[in-house]
Amino acid sequence: MLVNHNDQKGIGLIEVLVALVILALGVLGFAALQLRALDAAQEATEQTVAMSTARDLAERMRINRGALENYKTAINTKSTVDTCVGVNNLTKPKKIALPKCNEGNFAQQDVGEVLAKATNNGQTIIVEDCVASELNCIYVAWGKTVISVDDLSACIDMTTGTYVVNSKCLVMEAF
Repeated sequence: MLVNHNDQKGIGLIEVLVALVILALGVLGFAALQLRALDAAQEATEQTVAMSTARDLAERMRINRGALENYKTAINTKSTVDTCVGVNNLTKPKKIALPKCNEGNFAQQDVGEVLAKATNNGQTIIVEDCVASELNCIYVAWGKTVISVDDLSACIDMTTGTYVVNSKCLVMEAF
């Protein structure tokens, strides 16, 4: 009995290979999209943590308004103290721990806590004058963006006040 090839029905090997190539391209595209989404989520997390650090410092400065210059000096020189708050006497549990320092030392205590938080999160934090403003700005940088008191150019263009493209930093005005 002779087999007539024109009467055969079904899918040929070429069609299967083409379908597999198209499926593979779709899966690769989805994988690339997933990696980009993970990068965006990581960047959003870093921005949120940096914003939290800057807000923490701004709120501490707002509470202790008389020591604004102390905050600026302490943050920029990394000078801290940790002896401001007294220890409760364990034999008398009703005794309240009261601060044992002036507002300048309390600012250094606050700065120590904020710097510890920033360091744990891989951040650098600086307080400097804002560009084209009389206010102080809190600059927070992370990742490969490096800033210092003398050089904020990796974060912001000091002539126009605009952010540097692809920098990993934020600027928050505070007082």
